[in-house]
Amino acid sequence: MFAKRYKLFRAAGGDGFTLIELMVVIAIMMTLMSILLPSLSRAREAGKRVVCLSSLRQMTMAWHFYAGDNEEQLCSPETFWNDTDVSKYWAADGPVLPSNNIGGTKAALKGGVLWPYTERTAGLYKCGADRTELLRSYSISNTMGGYARDKTRPFHTMADITQAPERVVFVDAGSRLEWIAGSFWPMHIEDNGVRWEITDGHNITARHGGGFNMSFADFHTEYYRWRDGRTEKLSYWEISAENASSGNRDLKHVVRLLRGR
Repeated sequence: MFAKRYKLFRAAGGDGFTLIELMVVIAIMMTLMSILLPSLSRAREAGKRVVCLSSLRQMTMAWHFYAGDNEEQLCSPETFWNDTDVSKYWAADGPVLPSNNIGGTKAALKGGVLWPYTERTAGLYKCGADRTELLRSYSISNTMGGYARDKTRPFHTMADITQAPERVVFVDAGSRLEWIAGSFWPMHIEDNGVRWEITDGHNITARHGGGFNMSFADFHTEYYRWRDGRTEKLSYWEISAENASSGNRDLKHVVRLLRGR
């Protein structure tokens, strides 16, 4: 039966592909794939970035609603609860100690004061481009309810905040530990200049195509791509903060973003 059909196929002029023709077709397909794959990868990253920006906006709304229900007082951008007042931290991971079995868990998210305002959705705390096992991908700027450091005075109430469209609230952050520890302040300002300051528990990130997302006090969100090649390396702990600091324009930009009163 097969031989008969094959004869009919040949009689109709269906000689099929030669080996060379098949190789040409495969080469064309591989060329097309090499052209399309980077575009698909960029489109996929752009999609994750949009979702992340949406999550940051919702987190910022939760942050704002909390203040509205608490006499305009901002929640603490810290994540520690190793003191007598456990009612102010936006996420309650606790101190970085071996005995801490809450840090980095869903209980830490639930223990934070913003949890009821996020509709109890743990997914909002996690960036889709974050490939680590962290449950939380974001941090809050120290200037939003934190403590005075490097001669910077933080805001403590919504009424304190001036120029809201320029004041960063939530930021993409990273950690090599089980959670992102503390508020976002990846720098140290000295009389003779400024330098990066990172730890294993808190770092800048470049997971969005070599840049990061952030939200502002007026609810808008932005993406910023690092300009200095050293900054992206620093985000992966590939170089030291000291080697990444001198003349780094990204560092100067971060200082402007995180300025307080």
